Formats: sequence, structure tokens, C-alpha cells
Amino acid sequence: MRLTREKDPAWVESALPAQPCHARTGILCNRPLTRAVVDRVLTAPAGENERAMIAYNPSLPADVVALLAADPDPDVRERIAYRADLGRAERRALAVDPDPKVRLAVSVHPALSEEERAAIDYEVPMDRGFRHRPAPSVPRDPESVRRDALSAHPVLRRRAAGVHSLPPDLVARLADDEDLGVRVTLAQNHPDAPAALLLRSFLEYTGSDREHLATRPNFPTVRVADFADHEDPEVRALAVRDSETAPAVVERLTRDPDPAVRAAAACHPNLPRARLTELLDDEELAHPAAANPALEVATIRWLSRTLEDPAGSSVDTPT
Repeated sequence: MRLTREKDPAWVESALPAQPCHARTGILCNRPLTRAVVDRVLTAPAGENERAMIAYNPSLPADVVALLAADPDPDVRERIAYRADLGRAERRALAVDPDPKVRLAVSVHPALSEEERAAIDYEVPMDRGFRHRPAPSVPRDPESVRRDALSAHPVLRRRAAGVHSLPPDLVARLADDEDLGVRVTLAQNHPDAPAALLLRSFLEYTGSDREHLATRPNFPTVRVADFADHEDPEVRALAVRDSETAPAVVERLTRDPDPAVRAAAACHPNLPRARLTELLDDEELAHPAAANPALEVATIRWLSRTLEDPAGSSVDTPT
């Protein structure tokens, strides 16, 4: 019953809070609006940015879409530019908008041809995070995904790269894409992202959610010991994932300037026994050292007794 009411513009108008609040924002952005509500927002908004809020609303009348496409606020024009129902005249005007973010928004409009996109002076930002995102409940149309993947527009290719079910031929194509955002988005999201792409993305990308790349199924754990001397501590830590990392290198990494690298090295099974025993008494690294799979049974039993009887901590660590 509640869902049915929320599809009724008249009921939505009756439930619209008069003062700015989260509920009012949600309604203006998402619920079907009467013309009276739209007109009040245009002439006497209750708060700031309400014209930008309704620019997202799917129920916005065509004449209001055209009106907001010429709004003096570039944030409003940017949001209008993303609408699929944007008219041809509005698309042409926004394609030469003085604001670069507006031009970028309209450049990915689904009604444009590749030639029309190329004619727009847009700039693709590189300062945004390329993250893992859950697959949507309703999958995208495969043909539209393929069109995006084959587009000359990097933003459209990034959209395609984030599709979890991307077919193998497009995975191979986008894995070698010239755009960092495309490659990292593919690495972050596709379950079959190749190992070479995952490692390259980890080395080249330092933005948000970088650590997620190392959790992907195909992330390499062999031949990464060479990164033990890398200037980036997150890259140095990769050496600890390699079972072939030399004992002397592992021991050196337990003294690394970065605490995360030290903790990871304390867990490595190639850590020399003398150093491992030493770390069991180290205030910082005792816990990761106690998780080291190379610990002998006698040492594990001693640690267990120490936990059960704190007085046992005075007993010498077994050698």
C-alpha cells in the first residue's frame, strides 16, 4: 500500500515536507511530482539546490527539462545533461556549454553518435576513485554494454569495464585499454580479470579502494618477491605474498619502516626461526608472529598455556 501511494503524485504532494530535510530531498529527486510542486520549486524553493534536485527526477515535464537545460547554475545543467529524455536542441546547446563538467556530462548521452561525441570538447577526469561496485540487481543490456566497450569515449568504456558479466573478448580488449580508469575498473570488478592486469593496476593506481585489487581471485602470488625494495610500502608488502621470498628478505621486512609491511612479514613461513622466536616477545609484532604457519607445535602449545595462565608468560619461549 505504501509503495502504491508513493507512485501517486497527489499523495506525494501531500506528504512533501515544507522545510528542507532528507525526506524532502528524497521526494524531489525520486518521487513523481505534480506540476504544482515543480512550479513551487522553480519559483519559491524551500531550500538551496532544489532545482538541481528535481533535475534528476524522472517525472519532470519536457518543458521544465528544456528550461533547466539553460539554468544559470552549472550544477543544474550538468544533472539535466545526463537525462535520456533531453531534447536535441538542448543537447546541442549543452555540447558547447562554458562549463567543462556540463560538456562531459552531455558527451556520454545515449542519443549521440560517436562522431557527435568526438565533436564535443570534453575532458575526462583522472582524480576519481575507480572502485569495486556490486553487480546491479537488473543486469544491463548486453548490446548497450558492447557499444560502450567499443566507444572512443573513455567514460563509456569505464562503464562497460564495471560490468561483472563482461564477455571474454571485451575483457581482453579493455585489459589493454589506454585509459587507466578503464583498466582499473575492469580489474576491480570482473571476476576473471587477468593476473597481469591486476598487478599492473595495483602498481599504477594509488586511489581509493586500491587494496581491494589484491583480494581479486587472480591476483598473483608468485614472482612478486622482487618488489621487496619498492619505494611504495603497499607494493613492498606484495613480496610477503610470495612463498618463494628469501628468508633474509623476509627478516629484513620485519624491520621495515612501514608497520603494515612489518606485520605481514612476521606471518611469512620463510621467516628465520630465530627471528620468529624473537618476535613472539615483541610488543608490536607478537600477534602476527603467533599466526605464522611455521610455528612448531611445542611453541603453539606454549602460547596456549600462556593465554590460559598469564603467569606462564614468565616461562622462557621454547627454542
